[in-house]
Amino acid sequence: MRRRIVTLLLLGPLLMTACAKYRPQPPVQPFQPYDDFIAAVQGAQFTDFSGKPGSAVESAAAFDEMKQHILRLYAGVHPRNSFVGADRQLVDCVPIEQQPGLRPPGSTPLSLSRDAPRQGIGPAVRKGTSKDRLPGRRRSEDITLRAGRRDVFGRVMFCETGTIPMRRITLVEITAYRTLASFLSKSEGEREQIDPNAPADNADHYYARGRQFVASLGGDSWLNVWSPRVNSGHMSLSQQWFVAGEGDSKQTIEGGWQVYPGKYKIDQAALFIYHTTKGYTNGSGCYNLDCSAFVQVANNIYLGAGFTNYSAIGGTQWGFNLQWKRNTDGNWWLFYKGPGNYIAVGYYPARLYERGALASSAAKIAYGGETTGKPSALEMGSGQLANQNWQKAAFQNFAFYIDANGVSQWADLTKEEPDAECYTADLHNVFGSWGTYLFFGGPKCH
Repeated sequence: MRRRIVTLLLLGPLLMTACAKYRPQPPVQPFQPYDDFIAAVQGAQFTDFSGKPGSAVESAAAFDEMKQHILRLYAGVHPRNSFVGADRQLVDCVPIEQQPGLRPPGSTPLSLSRDAPRQGIGPAVRKGTSKDRLPGRRRSEDITLRAGRRDVFGRVMFCETGTIPMRRITLVEITAYRTLASFLSKSEGEREQIDPNAPADNADHYYARGRQFVASLGGDSWLNVWSPRVNSGHMSLSQQWFVAGEGDSKQTIEGGWQVYPGKYKIDQAALFIYHTTKGYTNGSGCYNLDCSAFVQVANNIYLGAGFTNYSAIGGTQWGFNLQWKRNTDGNWWLFYKGPGNYIAVGYYPARLYERGALASSAAKIAYGGETTGKPSALEMGSGQLANQNWQKAAFQNFAFYIDANGVSQWADLTKEEPDAECYTADLHNVFGSWGTYLFFGGPKCH
C-alpha cells in the first residue's frame, strides 16, 4: 500500500501536466453537400448571424459583403467530390481551372501554369560531430491525401487528377470577424512599421525570429511543429517571411504553421500561406485560397490542413520543409516536403506583384515565431523560451535562401526579439550539421 501511495504521489504532477495539456477537440462537422452549402449562403440573412455566439459581424452591410465574397469565390465552381478531412474540416475537390486564383475579380481569367521551377537544394552541411548531434528523433510530418482513405461519413478523402482540394470557406468562419477586410487580413488592422530595420510589429504582435537583408529568389527551412495555446481570437505561428518594399509599398510572401482556432475552428496548428501586395492595407492580401490570389496545382495537399503529429517536450520532434522559389516567369512557387519528395503546391502569379517590390526579388528574409494578443498573449512555439533548446523549444533549421543567381546560400541571421522578457530567439549561424538554425518561443506576455 505504501508503495502504491508513493507511486501515485510521484505520478500526480505528471497526470496534472497531462490534463493541463489536454484540449478537447471540436466535433466533426456535419457533412453538408456542396449544393446545399451554396443554397444556404444564397439564402442567408444578417439576422441569422447577428448577436449569435461566435459571430462578430458588425452590420448588415458588412454581412452582405461577406456573403458576396463567398459567392464570388465559388461562382462557376462544381466540385467533383467533397469530404471531411482528418482535421475535421470540410474540403471540396474543385476542378483546377475553376479555382478562385485563376478568376481575379474585374480581370481577365488567367491561364494555368504548370511550369514549376526545380526546387532549390540546400548548401552542403558538415558531417555531425559528437558535439552537435542531438538526442532523440526528428521526423517529417506527412499531411498528403491518399486514394483509398475515407472520412467518418464514408466519403473518399482524395481529389482526383485535374482537381485541387480547397478547404471550404463558410459564413460561420467569416462572420467570426467584424468585416470582410478583417477576415482577409493577417490580423485586423495590421500595418508594419516603415523602418526596414525594425521588427514587423504593431500594438498586437510579438516576434522572436532571425532576419537578413539580402536579395533573394526564395528560401527554405525545416519547421518544427507544435500546437501552442492562444487566447480567443488570436493566433501563434512559426513561419518564413520574404519581403520587399516599405510602408504601403511593402510586399510579402509568407508561409508556415499557425494555431488560429477562430479561423480554422480547430485547436491545433495548420499549414498556411499569406501574402500582401500593399503593406497589409485592407484588401491587399489574404490567407491560403481565401481570395483570388494563389493558384494551386497539387491535388494531394490542401492549405489550412491540420497536422497529424505534433512535437512533444522530451519526445519526438515533428516537422516539415517549406520552400518558396521565384520562377523565371515571375511566378513565386510554394513547395512542401514531408517524408517524401518536394511537392509543388502552386504559385502566386507574377501579375499579383506587377511592377511592385517583389516582382523581381525579395530584399529581406526572416525565420521564426509570431503571436498576437497584447497585452495578454499566450504561447509562442512550444511555450518554452529559446534557451531550453532541443526537445523543449520550437525551432527551424536548415534555413537557406536562393540568391539572385539561383544558388542556395545558408542564411546569416540577425536576432529580432523586441519583447525579450516574453519571447526569445537563439540563433546559430554555424553552418554545421543543422546548417543555419534557431530556437524561439516563450510561455506568455502579460
